[in-house]
Amino acid sequence: MLINYTFSNFRSFKDKISLSMKAGTQRTLNENLIREDGIRVIPSTVVYGANASGKSNIIMSLAVMEKIILSGSLEFNVPELNNLELYPFAHNGDAKPMLFEIEFTNKGYHLIYGFEVLCTLFKKGSRRIVSENLSVVIGVSEKVKLFERDKDKVSIMKDKKALEVIQFNENLLGEFEKKINTNLDDAELFLSRAFKSTISNELAEAVLDFFKNKLIVVSDFTLKKTNLTFSLEDKPKKDFLMWNKILDGFVKNADFGPQSIAFKSTKTEDKDSADMELVSIYKNKNQSAMIPAELMESRGTLKLLDFAIPFETIFASGGVFVLDEFDAAIHPELIKGILALFNDQTVNTNGAQLIFTTHNPIYLNNKIFRRDQIRFVEKDKDTFVSAIYSLADFGSVDVRNDHNYLINYFKGKYGALPFIDFTKLLITDNSKEEE
Repeated sequence: MLINYTFSNFRSFKDKISLSMKAGTQRTLNENLIREDGIRVIPSTVVYGANASGKSNIIMSLAVMEKIILSGSLEFNVPELNNLELYPFAHNGDAKPMLFEIEFTNKGYHLIYGFEVLCTLFKKGSRRIVSENLSVVIGVSEKVKLFERDKDKVSIMKDKKALEVIQFNENLLGEFEKKINTNLDDAELFLSRAFKSTISNELAEAVLDFFKNKLIVVSDFTLKKTNLTFSLEDKPKKDFLMWNKILDGFVKNADFGPQSIAFKSTKTEDKDSADMELVSIYKNKNQSAMIPAELMESRGTLKLLDFAIPFETIFASGGVFVLDEFDAAIHPELIKGILALFNDQTVNTNGAQLIFTTHNPIYLNNKIFRRDQIRFVEKDKDTFVSAIYSLADFGSVDVRNDHNYLINYFKGKYGALPFIDFTKLLITDNSKEEE
C-alpha cells in the first residue's frame, strides 16, 4: 500500500513535492478508504493539469526510482537510466541532487525509504548516490531509523529499537560497518547490495518486492502490440490458447462485440516459457477465424485489454497501478466503472490503488471522488516550476462537498487550466510580410 511519495529536482519539479495517499479529515465517501493498522488511505487519485504542466513528470520520476531500486545501480543499462542527466530541473543554477522517497507497507512492514542522486545536467559524467536512508514505522507514527548514508559513509543505527528490527548483534555490526564503508560504491544503492546480503535480507526484500511485484508504473500508456510471456512447468507439445475470466469479463461487460479475445502461443519449441500474442476469434456460421487483435480491434479495446492483465495482478494481491493518460482512447464510462472497483472496499479487499493523469474533466464529480482524491499540477509561467495541490487544500469553505467541481474547474477557480490565444497565429502583420 502506497502512503506517500516525495521527490524533488526532477524535470519541472524543483522543490520538494509530495503525492500523499493519506486521507484527509472530510467524512464524505469514507467507505471508499483503505484502512490498515490505524492508517486511512485513499484507493485512487486523479491528476489534472495543462499540457507541459508536469503531470507526466510525476509518473516518470516514480518510474526512474523504480528502475534504480530494482537494478541497484545508477549505471544499469536501461532507457530510464541512460538519460539520467536529462532529469534534474533544467533552470537551476546550482548542481543539486534529485530526491526520491517513498512510504509504503509491504510484507508486514511499514517502511520509509529514500535516496538522493547527483549528476551533471545535460552532460554524461560522474553519477553519485549522495544520501540514502531506511526507516520502519512502528504502530501508527513511531519512526525508527535503521540506516543512513551521507555521501561516502553509511551509518547503521545501533539503538535498541533499531537492533530489535534488524535482529543483528551489536558487536558484529561495528565490524560489518567498517567493511561496508571500505567497499562502498558511490553508484550503487546500499540497500540493494550490502544491506541485503549482510544486514537484513528480509527488510531489503520488503522494499524490493514492493517495487517488483506491488508497483506497476506505466509512464507511456500508448498503443502497442499486446504480448505476454510466462513460464511453463509442463511444456505443451503444440500451440495453445489462453484466457481467463478477467480478460473475458472486460470484453463482455464493455460490450465490444460477439468476438472472443485470447492469447495464442507463438513459440513453444525448446523453451520453458511461452510468448503469447493477443488474438480475436470471430465465428462465421460453422467456421472460426483467429486474427491478430491489432488488425481487428479498436484502439480503445486494445488499450483496455492491455490494462486487464496487470489489473488482475493488482487486485489479486494488492498493489499500486500508476498510469499516464490512462483514459486516452477509452470511453470515460468504462474508466468510471474501473474506478468504482478501486473505490469499493467490499470488492477491493486487498487494498489495490490507482493513480492516473487525465485531461477529461468528467471525473470532477463528488459522487466519484473525495476532495483529497483530486489533484492538480500547475507550472509557474515565470520560474517554470511545477507544483501539486489537491482540491482539499482549498479548505471546506472554498470547496464544499455539494459544489459542482467540473463547472468551477472551467471557471478557473482551481487553476491548472491552459489560457492560450492562438488567434495571433492567423493574423498577418503587413509591416513584416515582405520581410
